[in-house]
Amino acid sequence: MRRVMVVIDPDETYGTRLVSYFNTRACIGFKASAFSDLQTYKGFRQSVHVEILLISEAMAPEAQGMTDGAKVILLSEDGFIGNGDHRPFSAPAVFKYLPADGLAREIMQLYADDRGSAVSQVHSAQCEIFGVYSPVNRCGKTTLALTLGFVKAARGKTLLISLEEYAGIFSCITKETDSDLSDIIYCYLQGSYSWSRLKSMVHSFGPLDFIPPVRCMEDISQISSEDLATLFRRIAEESRYASIIIDFGSFGRRALELIELCGRVFMPVTEDLFSELKLNSFFEYLEKSGKEELKDRLIKCVLPREEEKAKDYARAFLSAYESGALYEYASRLH
Repeated sequence: MRRVMVVIDPDETYGTRLVSYFNTRACIGFKASAFSDLQTYKGFRQSVHVEILLISEAMAPEAQGMTDGAKVILLSEDGFIGNGDHRPFSAPAVFKYLPADGLAREIMQLYADDRGSAVSQVHSAQCEIFGVYSPVNRCGKTTLALTLGFVKAARGKTLLISLEEYAGIFSCITKETDSDLSDIIYCYLQGSYSWSRLKSMVHSFGPLDFIPPVRCMEDISQISSEDLATLFRRIAEESRYASIIIDFGSFGRRALELIELCGRVFMPVTEDLFSELKLNSFFEYLEKSGKEELKDRLIKCVLPREEEKAKDYARAFLSAYESGALYEYASRLH
């Protein structure tokens, strides 16, 4: 049963648009409803338990006795969110006019700090994990991972996790980001990881949710492949995603432990001698490592050439990932 979040704001259009965004984001994990007056909300609260109450700071004083143990977060119009001691219910506040994805992260961070790991779990059997990996360089791995993410997101909630050493295209998607895989690794290693906390670190690109790469390439070396596999397994078990895609980037031989998590791994290659030599060396390494059975999960992909769209992909134009030859190719991968 999904937890309930309520938005109460006198601006009916604002509330409707905000809950519409919340209800399409798997990273929120709540069923959201909007009300523009307290009288209507009073009837609603009698039939459900509200977990998060997001209410206009101007209306909050009139809501005394109507919170029923919900986590109250105030919508501030002045941008001053500071200490909550002098606010109604001594509640924290968020700036009402933040972009929706930023507002969602702020809300889920406040909820995580207050409730820890209270969000219910979903068995990982409901979540498929795919990988995009290749020992061949400059073969379109990240472009395929993003496009495949759009394909899967059209069928169900999808999360992309990037293991690239550098932000690359993700720096175009998120011009300014205050959270990425570095923060998630840090929380996990400190023993403070929870899915409710991770929700506040998820970003979106169109219909696709994603976690940007580490901000410093040394951060990825701070966690063992085994711990990283455990972390990703927990995300699959505790989240509500139908699909998770791992973009291995230049993760190298450490990728083997993570490949075992994936039902299928799509391996872009190029049709030249250097690509063939690298593939042969990789398969030899699998045999020597006693992991030859992983070959059955690897699907070689020769991607269609779309030179006319190369700049659009690199500039993270949303439309580039929503259609075209590569999108059609990715839609046939299963």
